[in-house]
Amino acid sequence: MDSSLDAKKQCLIVNVIHFLQDELINGNLNDERKESVEVAIQCLETAFEVDSEVRNNLENDKLDLVSLMPSFSKVVVTEEQMKEAEICKNNGNSHMKNSLYLEALAEYSKAISLNPNNAVYYCNRAAAYSRLEKHLEAINDCKQAIKLDPTYGKAYGRLGIAYSNLNQFDEACQAYKNALKHDPGNAMYETNLKLAEEKMFCNMESAAPPEHRPLDISQFINNPNLINMATQMLSDSNFRNLMSRFMSVQSGDPNLDALIQAGQTLASRMHSADPNFVENLRRSLDPQNLSGQSQSQSDSNVTNDKSNDDEKKSE
Repeated sequence: MDSSLDAKKQCLIVNVIHFLQDELINGNLNDERKESVEVAIQCLETAFEVDSEVRNNLENDKLDLVSLMPSFSKVVVTEEQMKEAEICKNNGNSHMKNSLYLEALAEYSKAISLNPNNAVYYCNRAAAYSRLEKHLEAINDCKQAIKLDPTYGKAYGRLGIAYSNLNQFDEACQAYKNALKHDPGNAMYETNLKLAEEKMFCNMESAAPPEHRPLDISQFINNPNLINMATQMLSDSNFRNLMSRFMSVQSGDPNLDALIQAGQTLASRMHSADPNFVENLRRSLDPQNLSGQSQSQSDSNVTNDKSNDDEKKSE
């Protein structure tokens, strides 16, 4: 080994190689990753001139590198800091009730700086971010709250709201399901999950080519122009006789002449009743052009959380 490498560095390199070799044997690696680890071992051995002699010399100096990694514990917070953080949180809640979202955001941020171990503060700040339409920030705070408390149902619920506001309904559905897992029977989460699932399904339909979109037959049979035209045609004795002759064919080839004549009559009546009927009907049946109910669903699919979290989470 390079003489410029001191004993500590030698020991480190050899133990890194030992760690990698152990991962090859005991690690959960697929063939591709195993090959990459083998290449890494060869590179280290070549770069630092690690041979069998060096390994034997350091055999008694094996280290468990993983055990040497520092544990990531929560920040130590004094009792005074906790009390001050609670005051800031309560101030933030008051601001939220008065729709002062920027002020609420500032108070929640103060609470977090004083006590970054409290999941409630992140979850409350997420609500303020959502009100300010800063949905990515809301998502980050919800995830941090969940990291601190994986059973915190409200954090999952607010995560679902933030995803819904970004039209990421697949992720929203998963968040609401997790919320219900930890807070079963919560009516708001159940409603929001249903709306997110409906919106996700609607988006899948809209993304499909027009010829593959499902036909809403009610848009067809409830069209007033079509109803008026049908009424007029059925009151015409000539048309009734024509259809009667056509329907009287019980076997063999259908009366093609009668069918053609009926079609021509139908087309003529449709054009007379409304020259733009066919084009208007086509547009009305296109899901992309529907408003009304679809628009109301779109307006209601995102439920903003107006509640304030006054609960205290014990460590």
